[in-house]
Amino acid sequence: MIIVGGVFLGAGIASYCIVIATNCFTFNFQKPFFAGYKGKLYLAKIVVPTLTAIGVGLILSVFLDPVLRSFGLKGEITILLPLFLAIVPLQVAQMWINIWTPLIKRMIAKRLAARGILSAQLQSADLAGISDPTRSSFKKMTLIEDDIGALWIAGERIIYWGDTDQFAITPDQIMELERRADAGSTSMLAGTAHVILHVRQPEGTVRQIRLHTEGHWTLGRNRKAMDALAVAITDWHASARPTAPPPVPTAPPVISG
Repeated sequence: MIIVGGVFLGAGIASYCIVIATNCFTFNFQKPFFAGYKGKLYLAKIVVPTLTAIGVGLILSVFLDPVLRSFGLKGEITILLPLFLAIVPLQVAQMWINIWTPLIKRMIAKRLAARGILSAQLQSADLAGISDPTRSSFKKMTLIEDDIGALWIAGERIIYWGDTDQFAITPDQIMELERRADAGSTSMLAGTAHVILHVRQPEGTVRQIRLHTEGHWTLGRNRKAMDALAVAITDWHASARPTAPPPVPTAPPVISG
């Protein structure tokens, strides 16, 4: 059982390394990749943790079998229960810890490099994703983000370059700065309130852009990064708005004798 468990555990670790090394089996960054990547990552999130959990569970069963038998349990339950004890904690841990952080960093850097963004330019950017807050996240089977890339807050513009989308926003285009949690996202577990920009488009419509912080290992770090991003955007917007002119002084009242 230890040997079989070791095979499954090794297969889980090996499959994780293969996914990272092959950029989730993505080899061409000269064209948009994110639409196909979401489906492949969805499968990887199932295969890699399942193989690892089975391996850990089978190894645990060797040590827990005598204990379970001492409580009167017999048969397959002495194997199934350790498997359950391995799978559930690993699945819960995955909700808090993002093991795919190295992958997302690599893919953003490679795609933006193909679009002409140098690695030195990425040093001053925040890795970010965007999505449409008017569309329910519960209806999305894979990732909530519609696009991923890099965000710069500098000068008179907020600039975003992603896999397919790109935009530059000036302060006068922002109609509202909103913060709202996404009920359909695991980010709710950390109390993350996403930044939502209400941006006036040239044709007069208003586009809502929900920002996602990328490249962090835990939900807690994501929440702190989102809070820092919100402060940076708020300060940028406030400093860019024109100040009201001072009131015109009036003549003092004339007091008669």
